[in-house]
Amino acid sequence: MKKILSKLTRKDEKDKKSDRITNQTVAEHREQIIAKARKFKYPIQYTKSKLVRNVAILGVFVVVVFTIFSWWQLYKIQTTSSFFYRLTSVIPVPVASVDGEYVRYSDYLLNYKMSETYLSTIEKINKDNSRGGGKGAYDFYKAQAMQNAISDTYARKLARELNISITDGQVKDAVDNIRRSSSSQGEISQEVYDRATVQYYGITPSEYRYHIHKSLLQREVSYAIDDIAQKAAQEAESNIKSNANIQFSDVVLKLKDKYPTIQNLQSGWVKKDNKDGGLAFTASKLKKGESSSIIKPLRGDGYYFVKLLDVNKDNEINYEFIKIPLSVFNNRLSKLYAGDKIKYFITVSDVKPQIQENNK
Repeated sequence: MKKILSKLTRKDEKDKKSDRITNQTVAEHREQIIAKARKFKYPIQYTKSKLVRNVAILGVFVVVVFTIFSWWQLYKIQTTSSFFYRLTSVIPVPVASVDGEYVRYSDYLLNYKMSETYLSTIEKINKDNSRGGGKGAYDFYKAQAMQNAISDTYARKLARELNISITDGQVKDAVDNIRRSSSSQGEISQEVYDRATVQYYGITPSEYRYHIHKSLLQREVSYAIDDIAQKAAQEAESNIKSNANIQFSDVVLKLKDKYPTIQNLQSGWVKKDNKDGGLAFTASKLKKGESSSIIKPLRGDGYYFVKLLDVNKDNEINYEFIKIPLSVFNNRLSKLYAGDKIKYFITVSDVKPQIQENNK
């Protein structure tokens, strides 16, 4: 028994001695510790690699599914939701093309959003009321939204070729002019005007300025390419300045043979803030019988001259005006339709007939 205990004691002492780290055994102990760690290290590396790969696969799958869903919503369902308007504002996808230039889907949705908000909140027209003409009204404004987006895109293409641009200052001046002429009570503040654009059109001030920017660009292009209308306006202005008492009808009669589209019209009794492109506002600043210089309204449909005829006790005005229509831009656009140079990527009811009618 003593021998057995003696052997066990010597064995324990030997084991304790072998556990002791010395200069001779430090390398051996280091290798033992590293070997024990390896069995934990390699499985973790394998798991991380697998995790990254799975996340990448999942990410690609989500992107593919979202892309297919978005394509289905935009080009099949033809959604007009605010979410997809925001999405197309960030990711430029086309809704049509004009003369090789892509029409931005976001431009089409912005145009429609403005009309849709006005119809639903101001006019109180129910989109789902087919009997009351609601659906037809919304379909019409969808067509008009597409028409305007195509016109804006073609103007942007021509502006690039003609090196025409619009500055922030021009946009600000246009907005200020609209604010000044929006109310017969005087100029309204920018804050009030911004609230009105949100209420009436459902767009932010920055979106409204972008809308004005597009209008100004198309206007400048329309005036720049229409040499005939420009010459007619210059000759009309020369006749008016040479004789302060000349009748507008005489000016038109004198130029009619050379410029057949020139017109002489009267407004009838209207308010000073009449929505006519600023003609009434300009006339209200004139003296009775006085004529204005050339007016180029924001809508960019021609050159105008106005003469104040009378003011009544209700503070309404009656004015006469000369209109020299612009035609080159619309004629070029009509030729693109006729030449099949405009392609649609979605279906909008009767877009082409409405545009052609408006361009006559």
